[in-house]
Amino acid sequence: MLKNLKRQFQWLIDKYSKEYLIATVMITLSYGIAVAPPWFAGFIADRIIADELTITSLLVYVAMLLVLTALYYVTGFLWSYYLIKAFDVSELVARQKTIKKILNQNAPFFLTHSTGSLMGKSTNDVSSIGEMASFGIMLLFDATLYQISIICIMAISGSWLLTLLTVLPYPLLILSSKLIGKKLYHEYDLAQQAFDEMNDRVLENVQGVRVVRAFVLEEQEMETFEGRADQLYRQNLKVARLDALFVPASRFVQGTSFVIAMILGANLVKTGAITIGQLMTHVFYLGMLSWPMIAMGEFINTSQSGSASMERIQEIWDWREEISDPPDAIICEEIGDITFDRFSFSWPGEKKPILEDISFTVKQGMTLGVVGRVGSGKTALLKQILRFYPQEGDLTSTVQDCALPAPAERLRLNDLPIRLYDRRSIRRRIGYVPQESTLFSLTVLENILLGADLNREGWPLSEEEQTSEQAFWKKSYREIVKTVEGRKNKKGEPLPIPQETLDRAIATADFEKDIEFLPEGLDTLTGEQGIALSGGQKQRISIARALLANPEVLILDDCLSAVDAITEKNVLAALARERAGKTTLVSSHRLSAIRDADLIIVLENGCIVARGTHEELMAAGGWYREQYEKQQLEETTLWRKEVRS
Repeated sequence: MLKNLKRQFQWLIDKYSKEYLIATVMITLSYGIAVAPPWFAGFIADRIIADELTITSLLVYVAMLLVLTALYYVTGFLWSYYLIKAFDVSELVARQKTIKKILNQNAPFFLTHSTGSLMGKSTNDVSSIGEMASFGIMLLFDATLYQISIICIMAISGSWLLTLLTVLPYPLLILSSKLIGKKLYHEYDLAQQAFDEMNDRVLENVQGVRVVRAFVLEEQEMETFEGRADQLYRQNLKVARLDALFVPASRFVQGTSFVIAMILGANLVKTGAITIGQLMTHVFYLGMLSWPMIAMGEFINTSQSGSASMERIQEIWDWREEISDPPDAIICEEIGDITFDRFSFSWPGEKKPILEDISFTVKQGMTLGVVGRVGSGKTALLKQILRFYPQEGDLTSTVQDCALPAPAERLRLNDLPIRLYDRRSIRRRIGYVPQESTLFSLTVLENILLGADLNREGWPLSEEEQTSEQAFWKKSYREIVKTVEGRKNKKGEPLPIPQETLDRAIATADFEKDIEFLPEGLDTLTGEQGIALSGGQKQRISIARALLANPEVLILDDCLSAVDAITEKNVLAALARERAGKTTLVSSHRLSAIRDADLIIVLENGCIVARGTHEELMAAGGWYREQYEKQQLEETTLWRKEVRS
């Protein structure tokens, strides 16, 4: 078990080795001091019985005990300080590694890991690791080094035979702890899984609270939640029952040892093999062994919980990224022309392609419109430029067809295969507005400023930055609080971008008219997932965020579906002015949103069935013309109704 724990926590041992060494030395000295007072008590008792104790010698012994007490306090403070600090350091390092791994993952990772599971691993499991790194280490020393120290001094200061017989029941405690520990590991893992399931349900209900209320599903969801909570309760109860077995087992062993010590010790005193003072010392030491025996059970509990949590988190750390940049990845300085050449794509885990034999080129500065029925592959096509999913060039199992370009060359930026570029450098040059607008629990202004072209090279943290962060949290408590409070008190900081840049982005997204209706203007909190805003407002905030950095390429994925026709026209007209000479890719179910595009492609079942300008597609007839005329008729009918009303 200890070898497995060392292997699992080697990452922390390497980071915190100096502090652990200091704690080990201090705790060893502390144990050496702790076993001295009982010996002194027995020694003084024998001197009293033999009528050999004087006031002078008694004062000397008392002074020595006072010095030992002071040393015990100093060593105890030092080892407890460093071990308790290990809790914070381990949590910091574990959370840094976990969030770095999560943020560097690609879309397939999130298809297999639910949000609730990731939250549980980042909170409960990390805390369990912290418990093992601090309290668990103390328990390990108490259950082994402290216990061995007491037993050794018992044998040296008294009778080795009495010591041997009184510790005979100990193997029973070790055996029972091992059996309980194995079962505890399994039950704790199930408890954490139950917590993940409950967490998932809570998140879904919070995010979908409007749907729950609209369909009057409150009672049904409450019953479902109660079922999940009850399952978690019953699983935690199983863990608690197993944990509760440790103390009775240790008490039984300790009681048995006391009985043996009293019976055998009395006979040894009668025969003169040991003195009354030595028997008294032996009994004191047996009393001191009560905590190490309890600590053994507590260590089994803490170590099994920590090991199970470490295994769950290690699953994230060891997850192989489906997309990885080549060692000599090119930094994208310019996206240029975007070329799809016989490109096909399947969702991860699916065999049927969602895009098949796609070929077209978007010249730099062009506007591309992508239309088609629901499920035709519009979103899948636009996401390929962002490299969210593994493509043909990333898959080693791709069969090479001599009649087609090499898999890596079927999607090119600036005439180079996209997989040769550093992914982050590509994304820095793209503004992306997805179908579902994602807002954070910040103010409207802070959500927009997320799109500012700031120092994005600051992520992921370098090794030097991570070391600096860890060193910060190793400072004294007062220094940490002073620094954090200083950061909080900074108010009235200037915007990280020029005011006119912010105003232009807001105006282009046609969000100016909404600001005056918000309670606090741009400082209004959006709430969880932007729940305090309408769908159209969320979409336009997302558009302003994407425009803020003036990206070389702007991708709008059906992001005007929740706005009215007038607002849509205002946004499209502003985009045409602001994006003149820049590449823009737009998908929309409203054909009026892409009618002015330089190239329009029509998708059906993942294939391009028509392409051209709006005039060319109207002349060719087919689905595009039929859909456009239908939408125009609907808009005309709606306009007439509004005029009449």
